[in-house]
Amino acid sequence: MNNLAYSTQQPEKVASQVEEKLRKELAASAPVTYQIEKAEGGGPNAGTVLVDMARGLLGGHASVLFTLVFDVATPRPAQLRAVVERQGVGCHVGPLLYSAPLAKTIKGEVALEAPKMFGGSKFTGEAETSAKLNAKADVLKRLGKLARTEGEIGGQTLKMDRLVKLVPQDTGTLLVVGTLPRSTSMGMDAALDAKEFLDVAALVEDAL
Repeated sequence: MNNLAYSTQQPEKVASQVEEKLRKELAASAPVTYQIEKAEGGGPNAGTVLVDMARGLLGGHASVLFTLVFDVATPRPAQLRAVVERQGVGCHVGPLLYSAPLAKTIKGEVALEAPKMFGGSKFTGEAETSAKLNAKADVLKRLGKLARTEGEIGGQTLKMDRLVKLVPQDTGTLLVVGTLPRSTSMGMDAALDAKEFLDVAALVEDAL
């Protein structure tokens, strides 16, 4: 069992535990490569759009110790930025920021609406792209379920704003999804939902 809450704050020890869980979820035959970025943001990816989005997720959260940046190679290229937050003398994994490049291009940025009390959320932004995605009820449903805005890890209730965006790139499109770990086995275990993100990314790409 690995519920993503740990009694240590040592980056390498935490990273190895999270990497093991990610590798199992992806059924990867080799370890997933990663980097550890310090909380002050001096890492090699500092200044990128993903770092800026990650910082935007952290309002009101516990103090950030470091961020684990995993580069997934298969079944498709993707990145997971897992924010590790202080919890007493230990820590827990908080917001997760997934991203994946898509081969298809879009004319402008779109984003999925915040969760609604009644009815499902839809994409807003560039009209043509939003219409294509909004026509796929299964895609909307799975994205809405994946992009959690509340969760519980290590006895702590975590909250964040909805983040699902498609951003035009020079070659293709970048899909970005923010979420929280999913507690399982009555809080004794937890899931990163990495495979679900990759599956949904393929569906989004097909819908464009």
